[in-house]
Amino acid sequence: MKFNLKKFWKESVFAFFLKNIVLAVVIFVVMANIVLFAIDGYTRHGEAETVPDLRNMYVEEAEVVLASQGLSLQVIDSMYDRQKTLGAIVEQTPPAASTIKKGRSVYVIINSTTVRKVPVPDVRDVSLRQAEATLGIIDLKVGRIEYKPSEYKDLVLDMLLDGKSIPAGQRVPEGTAITLVVGQGSGMDAVFVPDLIGLPLSLVRDKVREANLVLGAIDYDVQPVGNEADYVIISQQPVAGSWQIAGSRIDIWLSTDKNKVANPQQKVVDEDNFF
Repeated sequence: MKFNLKKFWKESVFAFFLKNIVLAVVIFVVMANIVLFAIDGYTRHGEAETVPDLRNMYVEEAEVVLASQGLSLQVIDSMYDRQKTLGAIVEQTPPAASTIKKGRSVYVIINSTTVRKVPVPDVRDVSLRQAEATLGIIDLKVGRIEYKPSEYKDLVLDMLLDGKSIPAGQRVPEGTAITLVVGQGSGMDAVFVPDLIGLPLSLVRDKVREANLVLGAIDYDVQPVGNEADYVIISQQPVAGSWQIAGSRIDIWLSTDKNKVANPQQKVVDEDNFF
């Protein structure tokens, strides 16, 4: 019996499966080539660029440099390092000298554009050594040390910024130099006590310092709740016009009630009987 090839391909079950297998292989090969071609086009095979070093550049500069190589820039975070230029790039991914495809992005972290501010700690009434350590912990500096007559040697009497007394808690740029007024332990000169009655606390510190005296206890008739600016001095000890040894302390009492202002001739009541 003669083998009929045409009939075999038309009627044989085996031939049916064989044709489908061949067809599937052809489709797979065609699809694989299409996918590989697409991937090759997407990844720009053979079009690699060396990543430049963007550190210490500003974002605008880095964008120009990357654009010339067919790359783009993305800022993903910021940090603060006072040793580095404000607003400059401090870290990048991928790193410099690595290779990436054209059209890809370089991710960067920039240094903050503003200096971080920190609250000034209260170092009054502590030793000079302790004050220097406390300020150093939060990256503040001791700029100058001014010595004033005082009964206590090396005791910090006041903190100054731009020549003016600075209240504790005021926020200043990190790295700011704070001037410390320190007792020299030889307060034998007599000084005139200034009149502080009716003044707000913001003016009192400088006035006391200029008189070569030290601000002592600060008492409120009612504790302030963010309204310190409304309070004025209603009484002081020692009284205005008296003579005291340089470096002595002046205690003050404050109130928002102006009617409580002490009579200039009135002696300050004993603290235990105050109010």
